[in-house]
This record gives sequence, C-alpha cells and structure tokens, in this order.
Amino acid sequence: METAGGDLRAVKRDDNSAVAVVGRQMGTREAAEFLGVRPPNFVRDWASRADFPAPLAKLSSGRVWLAADVEDYAAARRSPKPSIGRMREIAGRVVWWQDPETTLARPVEFVGRVMATGTLEEARDVERCFGRGALREALLKASPGVLDARAWNYWRLILGLDRRMPVPTRRVP
Repeated sequence: METAGGDLRAVKRDDNSAVAVVGRQMGTREAAEFLGVRPPNFVRDWASRADFPAPLAKLSSGRVWLAADVEDYAAARRSPKPSIGRMREIAGRVVWWQDPETTLARPVEFVGRVMATGTLEEARDVERCFGRGALREALLKASPGVLDARAWNYWRLILGLDRRMPVPTRRVP
C-alpha cells in the first residue's frame, strides 16, 4: 500500500499480528511545529477533529502520524494568503489618518496597529500575510502608546513571550 507521495509501505508479518510502517512520521510535537501551533493546541484544535487522519499508533509517549497525511490535511485546510486589497482595507481602517500605501510601507508599525485595534479576523489575515514572526517583531518594537496593557498582555500570551516585560511607556523629561 502506497500513498501518492510514496511515504507509506505496509508490511504484514507472517502471523498477521503486526504491521510495520516505513516512511517519515510525526509525533504530536512535530505535527504541532509543522502547523505552527503549540502541542496542546494541536491536540485540541487539529487532532481532535473527526476528519483529521487517524494516527498510525497511540503510544504511551503520544500519538504518531504519517507525515504525508498531516501535510496533505493541512494543505487542504489552509486558506490562501490574503490579497493586497485586503491588506489595504485593513490599513485604511486601523490607520485611518493616512493612505494605506504609506501605512503598508512600514509593515512593523502596521502590524502593531492591527494588534492594538484590529479585529481578530484582521489579526489572523495579517498573520497569514506577514507571518507570526512579524507579530513578535511588532510587539517587541511597539512604540509607547500603540498597545494598551490589555493588548500587550494578550499578545505576549498568544505569542508565548515573557509577560513580565512592562508595556512601553513614554518618558517625559
């Protein structure tokens, strides 16, 4: 038995008691890393879905999947990257005082403004367009006053960053 990618070969033992699988495999941690989520979120949000591929094995250390199955499933479920038109629309809303092209020319500042005042849908679109690293960079380089304490703590928690770092504040001499 082989998949389209040629990763899976099932070999039955003579006594039919076991099946050996040869091919690239993923545990919970590897699958979560591939999908860009934390392992508990992967188990809750991905692996628990009825249409998610069945694991090859359930071991005491966790479940194991065929890598090609996880990759194919993720590729089928991922939505396409948002268009530049969608980014202009978001830029026009969150930075209403300047034209969208000027806003988009400074992506770190734009991403920070979306994190501060954008909707969850807008933040997801921006993350899909710019990547999670851009969210981290925008948070760490945020100018004082852009993010309030609530947004600061929320995004530090979501991005897995140290929450003890204080919110940037203005210093008046």
